[in-house]
Formats: sequence, C-alpha cells, structure tokens
Amino acid sequence: MRSISWSFLLLMMPSLAMTDEPITGDFPIGTRVEVDGRWDGEYLEAVKLVREEADEFLEIKGFVDSVDEQAGSFILGPFTILIDSETDFDDSEDDEKSHELGELKPGWRLEIEGAFTADRVFLAKEIEVDTSPDRAKFGLVELEGYVEAEERDENGIPLLTIHGIRCRIGPTTEIPGEIFRKSAQRRIQWDDERPTGSIRYLDGRLSIGGRIKFTNDTRTNHDLEENLPGDRVDHKWSASIEATWNEDRHRFLFAKGRWKSTNIVEEDELDIAPDQDLALEEAYYFQQGTHLGQSISFQIGRMDFDEGREWFYDASLDGVRWEWEEGPYSIETSWSTLLGAPPVELEYRQNRMLIGTWRPESRTHASIYIIDIVQDRPGIDFTDPNALLNESPFFIGFQSHGRKMDGDLRWWVDGAYVNGISGYDKISAFGIDTTIARQFDSLPMQPYIFGGWAWGSGDRDPDDGTDENFRQTGYQDNNGRYFGVSSYRYLGVLMRPELSNLSVLTIGAGLRPTRDSSIDLILHSYNQVEASTEIRRSRIRISPEGLHRELGTELDLVLGLTELWNNYDLDLEIGYFQPGSAFVTTADPAWFTSIQVEYNF
Repeated sequence: MRSISWSFLLLMMPSLAMTDEPITGDFPIGTRVEVDGRWDGEYLEAVKLVREEADEFLEIKGFVDSVDEQAGSFILGPFTILIDSETDFDDSEDDEKSHELGELKPGWRLEIEGAFTADRVFLAKEIEVDTSPDRAKFGLVELEGYVEAEERDENGIPLLTIHGIRCRIGPTTEIPGEIFRKSAQRRIQWDDERPTGSIRYLDGRLSIGGRIKFTNDTRTNHDLEENLPGDRVDHKWSASIEATWNEDRHRFLFAKGRWKSTNIVEEDELDIAPDQDLALEEAYYFQQGTHLGQSISFQIGRMDFDEGREWFYDASLDGVRWEWEEGPYSIETSWSTLLGAPPVELEYRQNRMLIGTWRPESRTHASIYIIDIVQDRPGIDFTDPNALLNESPFFIGFQSHGRKMDGDLRWWVDGAYVNGISGYDKISAFGIDTTIARQFDSLPMQPYIFGGWAWGSGDRDPDDGTDENFRQTGYQDNNGRYFGVSSYRYLGVLMRPELSNLSVLTIGAGLRPTRDSSIDLILHSYNQVEASTEIRRSRIRISPEGLHRELGTELDLVLGLTELWNNYDLDLEIGYFQPGSAFVTTADPAWFTSIQVEYNF
C-alpha cells in the first residue's frame, strides 16, 4: 500500500509571506470605493471592498426598514432617506413603471443616488426599486463614495469611514484588487443556499455556528413488487457545530463536528436499532500568501472537497491542497485519502488531483482536471470469487459552468474520460452531463425551465478484458439546484443513480412564488446504453432482466422554503418511478417521499 506521512507533508509546507493589512496607502483618504457589509448599529462589518472610478453622485444600496409618508422619508440601515418633488423613481425590472414613497415596503431593495444634507440624512435624486431582490443581497448595505478617514480600532482592525459610517475591514472581507480573489475564509458548500449563521466573538476573529436537521424519508416499493415486504421509513436527526478562528486576512483554522442518529423502520414492523454516529467532518489549517513571487494558498487536514454540481466530488477527505492564482487563472493540486472507517468500497484509496481553472467573469468558469485514484487492498484472496477487488480509475475531465443575461441563462457541462483498472479488467469509458436553464424573472412568480442530458458509456462485451462502463469517482453526490432555493439529486430523487451505462434525459420547470420559496417539477427518462442486469449504485432494489434498455421514467416534485421564522428551512421531495421494459412485466411503480426541517444558528 502506498503511504505518505503527515510529518513529511508538514516539511513540504511552503513558507508563505503574509501580505500587509489593507490600511495606509491601499485606500487613502479621497479614494472612491464601494463597500458592502452588514450594519450592526455601530459599525458596517465589511463583506466586500472595491476601488471605484470617481463619480459626481454618491450611492447607497440596501433594504427598506420603515417608511414615514408624513415626513417624506424612509429608513435604510443607518440612514434617513429624504424624498422631494424632484426624486425620480424607477422599477429595476420595468423601465416604464414608476413607484411612489407610499408604495415602498420593508424588504424591497433600493439603489439610491443623491447627496447628504446632514449627518446620515441623504436626499435622493434617483431611486431604482427592486421588489424581488436576489437573496444573496439580503441584509447587505452597500455604500459607494469617498474614503473620509482611515484608522484602526483598539484591537488593530482597520476602519474606513465612508458616508460618515465606520466600516470594519475584518479578516474575512473580500478585496478583489488584492493578490487573491478572496480573503482567507472557509469554502462554503456549493449546495447550501446560504451559509450557516454564526455568532462572532473577539471582534469577529472567532465565529461559531451550526445547524440541527430532521429528515423523514419514506421508500415505498423500491423492489418494484407490491406483494413483497420491502418498504422502509428512515428517521434521521443530525446536528453540527462549526468554528472558525481567523488569525488575520490570510490564515485561519476551521473545525466542524457532527452528530447523527438514524432509526430505520422496515415494513415488517421490525425496528432496526438506531445508528448513532459522532464524527469530525472537517478540521484544517488554511494559509495564503506569496512564495517566490507567486500567490499560493495551502491547506492541510480534513477538508471539504466540493464543486458546483458535485459531479466528480463532494466529500470530506484527509489531505493537503495547494492553489496558485493569477488574475482569472488558478491551478489546484492535492493529495488526499479517507482515514478512520470509510465505506468499504472507498477503503485503502489515495487520491491525487490537478485542476486548472479559468474564470472570465463572475460565477462563470471553465476547468480541466486530472484525478488519479489508487486503491491497494492488502491481503486479497484472488482465489475467492467473492473477494472485493481494487478499482483504480484515472480521470481526465472538463467542466464549464456559467451564466449570461444577468444570470437568467445558466449552463452546466461536465465530462470525463476514465481508464485504469477495475478488478481484473482495464477501464476505458466516457461520460458527459449537460444542462441549460432559463429564468423569466420579469413574469409573475419568476418561472424557469431547464433541460439536460447525461450519458455514461456501457460495456458491450463484458468478457473482452476491457470494462467500458463509465463510473464517477465514488465521491460524487450529483446534487444541485437551478433557480430555486433547494438543492436536490438532479438525476432523480428516488433513483439516485451513478452515471454508469446510463442515458438520462431530463426536462423540468419551476416557480419562485416568493423570494424564499420555490417549486420544481422534473421528469427523467432512464435508458441503459447496453442492456445489462446491473445498475451501478441506485436506490432501485431489483435488477433488470438484461434484455431491454428502457429502465423507466421518474417524476419528481421538490418544494423549498427558506428563512421560515428567520432561521428555519423546509424541503419536501416526492418521487414517482414507473418501471420500463428492462424489468419484469409485472414490475410495479415505486414512490419516495422526504421532508426535511433544518434550523441554522
């Protein structure tokens, strides 16, 4: 078995020189900037700080708190906004529509140009009204103007004064003009609609947050035989708590622990003993800086390997990771394994990854990657026909995810060629997954449509010594979302297949009745590429006959509600599977229902 010691990895750790904090010289008095942050009643805790070109007007962007028609004003964060007869209202989505002061509602987002008449009193010249703002902006106040003062607080945290408001430039403030695109901060899981809330201590250096989750899953007739007992209900409780210690803008420590309890009730009314698990999901050190004139970040420990659609990985692995950045380009390399008690199919695996990425604009990227997985099980008895053999795939892949039309048009493309070893056979296979989605946010309830096709090659001749069945890495989740608030298994919430010897055609549509809710309706059609008696990693518990390729169709309904009572989220998934001719003619439909309630703190 190949091995590598942690002491050796520590010796390999690069000596990264820390760059200076953003203070004197970076944003001197008179510099025009835009600062986005959250107002806590005393400071604006800056999330992002950007240098801007000089302009005649000052700007304030944020959410309406309250309206006083009699006084001709409204409150937005720390500011009183005055309206007079010359104030011009415009609707952000309809150029021909205008608003009046009395129409404004708390929660609407406004972009205001104007000038100050007194301390924190702003006379509006132009106001653009957004009645259905992006949730990512919720709670943010954005100031665009000139730096009026520059100082540090008693704890050494840099402060910039803009519009008379002191803005704290903390260790997690994003400053795109720096060497790195973002400051040192933990990577939020891609499938989270929002990061967990957090409680901050020690001037923001220590933040603690977490979540409590309850899930009730009901699997009905997943053996496609109504007359045989096989239904089950899973009751799952889980809780996680996480802590981040930001040493400065370029170094932090992160840890996340999780407790989980699962109680499974089978159809024969025999309760399986609850399975309780306490685990350390993540615990790592992150550092970024310059080394030999290059911008490099370094990470070591148990960390989250995650990417947009979770097509090639979404897993907590133990390892080391380096990343180089230069403008829109980055190269990431890592070595990882899974210590402790991994699932049996992932035991004795080591992973080496190399990913090159180009980001031409925000939320748009193209990547090429190599993933080399080496599995070396000790003491395999090759005379035992039931022995668990090694699978060591080598992936060469590409990925393109992006947005156009102000985010109303989105696409996802993932593909890979894989070779290597599977048991006694060589691997030579290819897979691709493409999806496009379009939202019409000017229409009532902001409807959207999407469609996609996923295809993973199959093996025409299982006895020729070459396995042509495509397979994913084993770390994938195939989990994402389109324009809704809930992420879900986009290849089917019931079937949940791995993309192997499979063609999946998907069409769907959704609605956003409110900013914090969404409804998706999705139809999947499944066909094997080559007729086979095997389906690789699926929730269906019966094998096809191997004579026909039509596995069947699945209709899914996904409902998402977020920010219920501020910190609660609710997800509902319903899946209905109608088996096709690949199964016995007497095969019956299957159902899946899942309801999940989550509390974030």
